[in-house]
Amino acid sequence: MDISQRKELQALTQTMSDGAKRNLTLFTVTLACDYCSGNSLFLWKVINPAIIDSNARYETADLTRVYPASDLQPRQVSSDAPPLVREVFREAALAEAAGAYRLAGAGYRAVVEQIAKEQGATGGNLHARITSLATQGVPQNIVEAFHEARAVGNDAVHDGLAYSAEEIADVAELINEAVFVLYVQPAQRQRMAAARAARRQAAKTSP
Repeated sequence: MDISQRKELQALTQTMSDGAKRNLTLFTVTLACDYCSGNSLFLWKVINPAIIDSNARYETADLTRVYPASDLQPRQVSSDAPPLVREVFREAALAEAAGAYRLAGAGYRAVVEQIAKEQGATGGNLHARITSLATQGVPQNIVEAFHEARAVGNDAVHDGLAYSAEEIADVAELINEAVFVLYVQPAQRQRMAAARAARRQAAKTSP
């Protein structure tokens, strides 16, 4: 899909849970589908909107399809994943929910690339970086899943290949399973260890 039109609607201020404020802007965005030539209208809420057209990083706070309507909700990734992994996954999931499967395939490939960076992968290209994860203790089934996501993304970007909704959903689930192993389980163990340590400390200090 290509952005054929973008129009600013409203500047917003959002208060975070810690009391901090951040500036957002609400846009309407029209996306033209390369596959069917149809148009879709989205409401796009952006953090740091002034730098969308620069090389600096901005963040998509929300992207909601207004037309045509869709009942499919974007899938979620665990909050235990690193922030940028969550952000890239969210944008890929939004594309999947909107039926933009080429864009979703490329997006899920980008998620894998970001995870590889977070895991300290090495190599001159994504294939090599994914393969290097096996030497760092990443299970082989996750390495193979990442190669599958990489291949799907490459097919979308380089060959314009459109996979089915089920095939893209399978790639997304493979990534979610990898996130569970790489981030969720270690975080759960850390929280349980912290809870046990707090319980021991409380027992020692109680009268």
